Amino acid sequence: MSEPTSYDLHASTHVSATPDEVYRVASDITRMGEWSPECIGGEWASGEPGTAGATFKGHNRHRDDVWTTECEVTAAEPGRRFAWAVRSYQPTPDNSVWSFEIEPDGDGCTLTQRFQMKQPPSRLVSIKESLPADRAATFFEFRRSRLQQAMQQTVDAIRDAAER
Repeated sequence: MSEPTSYDLHASTHVSATPDEVYRVASDITRMGEWSPECIGGEWASGEPGTAGATFKGHNRHRDDVWTTECEVTAAEPGRRFAWAVRSYQPTPDNSVWSFEIEPDGDGCTLTQRFQMKQPPSRLVSIKESLPADRAATFFEFRRSRLQQAMQQTVDAIRDAAER
């Protein structure tokens, strides 16, 4: 049996703030390095920042590995949803999609970060192929587990920032 290579991950938290307040924080890609354990920052590259069609560069780090992705905002619905597709290393434009979804919930809202990947991008395939066989056999499961933990840390940190 081969290891799964597609992902549909999500992490959620309750936030004691309005959906609009949470959206303002979550959609500010220039501050992502404050919340994410992997993304160390972002910068707008083209288009009107924060709007559908705008592009940005996301800077990432895991241990000594540093890389930059080019992304395009695919949804910008204040108070509801902010999503982007990773364009770097991808076989199709919609292969890797990240989003923040916000739903009203009692005295605040629920913030959910979602990551959907249809197939591994070339960058991950190259990393897997460079590993010893025993580590390569579980690489995508390791990556899935690490992303799941990082996503929970990210939504919890965004919650803390929005509640200040």
